[in-house]
Amino acid sequence: MAIIRNRELIEKGIPVELISSCIKEHQESIDRLNMLDNYYMGKHAILERPSDEDKGLPNNMLVANHAKYITDIATGYVFGKPVKYEGEKIESILQAYKAIDITSKDSELAKDLSTFGIGFELHFMSREDVPIPKIAVVDPRQIFLVVDDTVEYKPMFGVHYYEKRDVDNKVIGYNVNVYTENQILRYTIKDVDSKDFAEGESNSHFYKAVPIVEYWNNEEQQGDFEQQLSLIDAYNVLQSDRVNDKEQLVDAILKVSGFSFGDDEEETFATARLLKKLKILEMPDAGANAEWLTKNLNEAEVEILKDSISNDIHRFAMVPMLADENFGGNSSGVAMKYKLFGTEQLAVIKERYFIQGLRERLQLFSNILGVKGKETGVTDVIITMVRNLPENDLTIQELVSLVDQVSDETLLTQIPFVEDAAEEFKRLIKQRAEKTKRIQSEFGFPMDPPEDVKVDEEAE
Repeated sequence: MAIIRNRELIEKGIPVELISSCIKEHQESIDRLNMLDNYYMGKHAILERPSDEDKGLPNNMLVANHAKYITDIATGYVFGKPVKYEGEKIESILQAYKAIDITSKDSELAKDLSTFGIGFELHFMSREDVPIPKIAVVDPRQIFLVVDDTVEYKPMFGVHYYEKRDVDNKVIGYNVNVYTENQILRYTIKDVDSKDFAEGESNSHFYKAVPIVEYWNNEEQQGDFEQQLSLIDAYNVLQSDRVNDKEQLVDAILKVSGFSFGDDEEETFATARLLKKLKILEMPDAGANAEWLTKNLNEAEVEILKDSISNDIHRFAMVPMLADENFGGNSSGVAMKYKLFGTEQLAVIKERYFIQGLRERLQLFSNILGVKGKETGVTDVIITMVRNLPENDLTIQELVSLVDQVSDETLLTQIPFVEDAAEEFKRLIKQRAEKTKRIQSEFGFPMDPPEDVKVDEEAE
């Protein structure tokens, strides 16, 4: 998705002609992104199918939103649990992450990645009395990066452009913000394809890099359901036509022979209405006959075709149908992992590219916090993404049976409602120390505290 240009073009600044050319190239991808967003929102091609009103035939347009299901399940599986960071000098970064609820930003990015195949976050400083670093997840249809044509594809600048509206919410132009390694250049244009840029106020920033991070879903930068669109369309058509056939079966034609409903059109209509009301048809003689004209529906074959298309959608998207009988019963966490083996391959690819973006994010936070005098280091940071799988929690009886077999801190990690085992262990040691002192006071003579309490006191 990044736009490639030669770095020599910006040696003397960024010309507006270059910005305009890049916006034009980015606009060429908007139709695809709009289509993918429509499919996620349930606006599928079946809804555009023309009707046969002249023939009086039913034209149901059913949407089975496999696209949303694939995105939601894939996103929940890979990004359902917060990303974990480990490193010696990242405490200030983690505090900054906590202040802006970084987990919610990751969720927004994950949805964009699964839908569009690409995601963007914009870094900026808040306008508070004490500014703090923040990020905004920006719609890929409004932002892009321009990289150089070297093998490293290093960012040269980024562009965020969006509609400018008046008090009546009518579009009157576009704001164009260009982000370089140290500046924010602001422009306005009348139309998205305009080359007439009105220059606005420019500001400096201190991120020491282009403050835009581009995330990929995979090497092809495709969404999780993008290659299954034709199968999704086929499923919608099959189900819609299936309902159409049912309606035509209900609205079958009554064929009568050997008699007439009337001598003229008015009398025929009156007889037909009376027949529909009373549900009784009297035959004038033995040779008369009446029967419905219907077509035979082979439901078994249709059902086989439906299941085949549905299975192909989930197989090629590598996202299983969790309502399937294979996922029923009381499956263990290990058994579930085997059933999700295909999804795990999808997750490994998504994780690999997402972590690349997370490292760029860490570096930007490190740069800006360093300007504020906070020491950070991100080269040794270990990033861990945990799959959102059902777990086999130990029962209280099983935990009690493990006392004195494993450490108390390890046992605490097995209790679901304990979020931070290390912190809970510290509180447990403190509680034991206070209990020991209380017992000493009540009995009036000193007692040796437990060995772990002594260790804690020495550490303090």
